[in-house]
Amino acid sequence: MDQRLTRYELELMNVLWKLGEGTVQDVCDNLERDLAYTTVMTTLSLLERKKGVLKRDKVGRAFVYRPLVSREEVQTNVVEDLRDVLFDQGVSSLVLNLLSSDESMSRADINAIRAALKDVEQKNSSKRQS
Repeated sequence: MDQRLTRYELELMNVLWKLGEGTVQDVCDNLERDLAYTTVMTTLSLLERKKGVLKRDKVGRAFVYRPLVSREEVQTNVVEDLRDVLFDQGVSSLVLNLLSSDESMSRADINAIRAALKDVEQKNSSKRQS
């Protein structure tokens, strides 16, 4: 299953992740920009047949699409690709770049990052002691 998705494919997947499942019309109605029905239909079919990230079932006259992969799985693949390709497998470069590019970081975001770093430090410390 090739989970490398284009920005456009991610837009469609985002709608289905939010809805849980939906028809072509449901996806069209929930997109933030207007796209032709046939364009959405063709892309959803490609995501089902070639990329294997959607399942479709015939319900009445319409196909209902449902994600087979979670948002988190796709996020992990995208971040790994970014790290490997753009940041030469450097985790610190990737994280520092993300942090420096987001000027609107909330206190909650900062606290979540601190907690995640503390968790990583504890896991690494435990590994060294084993």
